[in-house]
Amino acid sequence: MRILESNRIIIKPVEQEDLPFLLCLRWDSDIVNYLIHEPISSKSQQTWFESIAKSNDIPFSIFVKEPDNAHKTTIAGTVGLYNFKYRHQRATWRLRISSDFQGKGIGFEATNMVLDYGFNTLNLHKIDGDAFAENIAILKLAKKLGFVEEGVLRSHYFHQGCFRNSINLGLLKEDFNRNHNK
Repeated sequence: MRILESNRIIIKPVEQEDLPFLLCLRWDSDIVNYLIHEPISSKSQQTWFESIAKSNDIPFSIFVKEPDNAHKTTIAGTVGLYNFKYRHQRATWRLRISSDFQGKGIGFEATNMVLDYGFNTLNLHKIDGDAFAENIAILKLAKKLGFVEEGVLRSHYFHQGCFRNSINLGLLKEDFNRNHNK
């Protein structure tokens, strides 16, 4: 896997030392309300981390460069491509950003870099995702990135004591590259 970098952020494969922060993200009540995945234990996270090498998943940690010192960074979240279907040249996008970094364009920038990597390095044809219908922030971000709403799965997930609708999203390589002048 590669390290992706812009003037403001560095995206690199998840490492062992990132796990405590990523576990905190999974347990952050502001984030868990909008995540399709439930919080997990430290042991489960370690098992997941050890399984990455055997899977096709590509999880990245997002680091924000300090304004006065580009060599010093702060971890801000995770972004990645999962559930690869190579025959169909498709993968699923996931993003988690710490509350401290939400609303600052970090998620947009990180996802844009990962989409470019997925489409123009890995040669994917389509990247999809889904979100709870109530997750207005991620739905707005997805639309800004060029994703199209492809449907609603009614009462698709049981989350925090009730069934919730899921919005399916998709982005094609040709649409991404057209919007990014590639």
